[in-house]
Amino acid sequence: MNTEFIKYHPPSNTYVIQKNAYFENSVFLRGNLIVGAGCNFWKELKVAGYLELGKNSLVKGHVQAQNAIIGPYCEIKGDIRILQDLTLMSNVKIQGSATCGGQMLVRPGCCINFAKAEKLLELVGKVSIKDVEAGTKVIVRSE
Repeated sequence: MNTEFIKYHPPSNTYVIQKNAYFENSVFLRGNLIVGAGCNFWKELKVAGYLELGKNSLVKGHVQAQNAIIGPYCEIKGDIRILQDLTLMSNVKIQGSATCGGQMLVRPGCCINFAKAEKLLELVGKVSIKDVEAGTKVIVRSE
């Protein structure tokens, strides 16, 4: 893994990746992660803690974290698996499935192939979800 783009903040166990960084190999971090805008991950992204994926970022593999906020205009070509809560900001595209063990908030313009939330799936505005797990509690509201 190329570490020239990564800074570490020990008191909060948080890694920070500068904007426009790229990673050719899978990224596995034991802590929290804040990703700058326009970053590219060409394989998997796994984080043991909290994940904030910056605007216009691309992940070609799967994403896994404890909690996550996926910034606007991000694209995930694989699946995203979150153990607790997941927030998808506007215009996020997920080609695989989006699953979480808590609540999932989906903002306007998002496109998801499959969605499953253990507690609640909240859709805001116009979103495109091809399939929702049976038994998932869904709330739909306008902006």
